[in-house]
Amino acid sequence: MPEKEYKPTEELEAKEGYVKDFLTNRLIRSTPEEQVRQIMLMRLVQEYEYPIECIKTEFEIQKGSKRIGPADIVVFKDAKSKDQENIWIIVETKRKERSDGIEQLKSYLAPCLNAKFGIWFNGNNIAYIEVVRNRDKFEFKDVLRIPKCGETTIHLPEKKDLKPAPELKSIFETCHNYIYANEGLLKEKVFNEVLKLIFIKMVDEKRSSAKCEFGITSEEEEEIKEGKSSVFTERIINLFKEVKSMYSDVFEQNERINLKPITLAFVVSQLQEYSLIETKADVKGTAFQTFVSAHQRGERGEFFTPHPIVELAVEMLDPKDNEKFIDPACGSGGFLVNGMNYVKEKFIKERPDKKSKANEILKEYTHFHISGIDINPDLSKVAKMHMILYDDGHTGIFSANSLSSFEELMDLASRARVPLSLTPSPNAFDVLMTNPPFGSKGKVTDKRILKQFELGYKWRQDKTTGKWIKTDELQNGQVPDILFIERCLQLLKDGGRMAIVLPDGNLNNSSLGYVREFIQQNARILAVVSMPVGTFMQAGVNPKTSVLFLQKLNEEKLNELKKANYPIFMAVVEKIGYDLNSKTPKVMYKKDEKGEVLKDDDGEPIIDTDIPKIIEAFKDFKRKYQLGF
Repeated sequence: MPEKEYKPTEELEAKEGYVKDFLTNRLIRSTPEEQVRQIMLMRLVQEYEYPIECIKTEFEIQKGSKRIGPADIVVFKDAKSKDQENIWIIVETKRKERSDGIEQLKSYLAPCLNAKFGIWFNGNNIAYIEVVRNRDKFEFKDVLRIPKCGETTIHLPEKKDLKPAPELKSIFETCHNYIYANEGLLKEKVFNEVLKLIFIKMVDEKRSSAKCEFGITSEEEEEIKEGKSSVFTERIINLFKEVKSMYSDVFEQNERINLKPITLAFVVSQLQEYSLIETKADVKGTAFQTFVSAHQRGERGEFFTPHPIVELAVEMLDPKDNEKFIDPACGSGGFLVNGMNYVKEKFIKERPDKKSKANEILKEYTHFHISGIDINPDLSKVAKMHMILYDDGHTGIFSANSLSSFEELMDLASRARVPLSLTPSPNAFDVLMTNPPFGSKGKVTDKRILKQFELGYKWRQDKTTGKWIKTDELQNGQVPDILFIERCLQLLKDGGRMAIVLPDGNLNNSSLGYVREFIQQNARILAVVSMPVGTFMQAGVNPKTSVLFLQKLNEEKLNELKKANYPIFMAVVEKIGYDLNSKTPKVMYKKDEKGEVLKDDDGEPIIDTDIPKIIEAFKDFKRKYQLGF
């Protein structure tokens, strides 16, 4: 059977309200239930390796002479016969908010005398049923997963047989929901357990052995269900010990897996056939961002940066392989990962003569040129994991309040074993990209912090000149995003450049004129790119934002530029590439007059966004005015 590459549901959209069926490539109505069914069809083909020609949708099930309803999906033993007697698997799908359908599935399985397995799936949760028949009697048995095509039992996978995951978001959600339902853990505890297992999975893939340790067999599942001790749990625990030894800067030595054996077995079973390392970057990125943001939804004013903004910042700042860059509010590591991958791809493209040594050179680069800080220890751990997933570079990431004194930051960095070259200190970095916490979640009131910043003091406006002048009186409190502007400039070398996401009020409100005055006194304004309303809708908030691009320059250079009335690149993003009215990620694609999705030269659908044009326009601007980076 020829390999068929899965495209997320949004990528298959060809007309408004329609989706291309995974089996037939024909346009069908796009409903919430249909989107769930398409994910399941993809998994049956790519994960379980059932041939497309053995799968059918909307198959009428008969009980005697009576039709009892169409099954959403049936899988036949082979393609020779597509009748009820040859059904091997029946799948019942429901839209996400539905929890019914298990009994309906069992009613379909009962009259299909050769049907062996049933699957119930609603996009977030999944259940597997094995039918055990003994003459005229049968029973339904809950199992953790079903065998792949041609198999009767589940074995530990071989490394060579692992496949990239075509879709990860629903799998992560399924694992999370199973833990939540069966363990009674708090939200953040569930989150941490899933992260541990994803981490163990990644490390297992990197081990030299031919067979995976991360997996569970049919025999081990039976042992666990019977309450017997199993080598499975011991194997996973030993893997975690290895992980803790390898990444002692990520995990405490006393940390353990806090899941019941059956819960652990379920999560492992959902991930064991995939290669997370080989999974496409955009698939991993979507899954990570969705999973992480669902657990960290702006509780401290942090909103995860949509990928189009990350792409904009990275492309416009153009980091080099000899430059150090930092994100002092790194979250799950979006800027760091994308910046690292940008440098890698550019290096390989521009230096084909060093392609054989590229991996070695770039490994050293990722270890000694990339730094990230986040106040949330869980997120700094996620960022580390995110970097390891993309071939490492996690050593410069640690948890701290980036607004603390440099002495405290350097001490915490040392304790976290951050390389000395990446220790956050004044004038240390060439490139900075960040989306600091902002909004009305509270102000910084600690005087020890405020005293470090000119923007921590009150400013007054001269009535004659209109200029803002700093006073000696501290603010009662200052929002963190304003303090972050100054901290970011402090971190940059002379000539260093930065991109920072800010609420538009910082750039427009008359009462914040002193902020703009400070910026003009300390940096060249390279560009301002305005984002559309709704950019952060998926984070549950709706602030109007812009990305401010600055270059730190000394007073002499700035004065020369000001005298010359230097130009500033300005742009407005109207189309960001996804539906701004949707609370869940939905990619938007360019369409022709007939409503057909437009495709590029490689046959890939073209995302409907202004950002590539803005990036190219800035590159022209940079060349024209010889910006020097």
